[in-house]
Amino acid sequence: MSDMLDPFQFLSELNKDIAAAGGQSRYAEQRGLSHTTVSHVRHSRRNPSKEFLAAIGFDRFPRYRPLRGGIQAPLLTSVQFFTEVNNQIRQAGGLTSFCTRHRLPIGSVSNYLNDNRRASDALLQAVGYARLTRFRRRVVRSVPA
Repeated sequence: MSDMLDPFQFLSELNKDIAAAGGQSRYAEQRGLSHTTVSHVRHSRRNPSKEFLAAIGFDRFPRYRPLRGGIQAPLLTSVQFFTEVNNQIRQAGGLTSFCTRHRLPIGSVSNYLNDNRRASDALLQAVGYARLTRFRRRVVRSVPA
C-alpha cells in the first residue's frame, strides 16, 4: 500500500504537477479544469470531486483504521471493513441486538449492509474504526504500436 497517499502527500503531488506544468492556470487549462477549482483544492478550501480527480489522474479510496490500533495499525479496505462489521453483528447475536447495544438506528445499519449508503460515523465508532481517505495516481499503460 506504499503507493497510497494521505491527503498531505496528495497535495504535495498536486503542487509538483502544477509546478511541472508551468503554473496553476496552465495546469488547469491542460486538464480542462477551472483555475479557481484547482486553487480551491490546492489550498484545501474544497475537497477534490470525482471529476476533478479523474481529470488529474488520481483515484480516491476509503480506508479504515482501528481506533485503538495507533498509527502503525494496518488499514482495512472497504471489503475488509464490511466483513468486520458483519462479524461484530454476528457476535452480538444479530442486527437487532447489535443496534440495540450500540444505540444505532436499524435502518441506517441495514442501508450500509445492503450497499445503499456508506457507513455512518456512529457505526464506525460502534465497531471501533476511523475512516481515512487515501489517494493513488492512476497507472497509464501505453499500448505498443
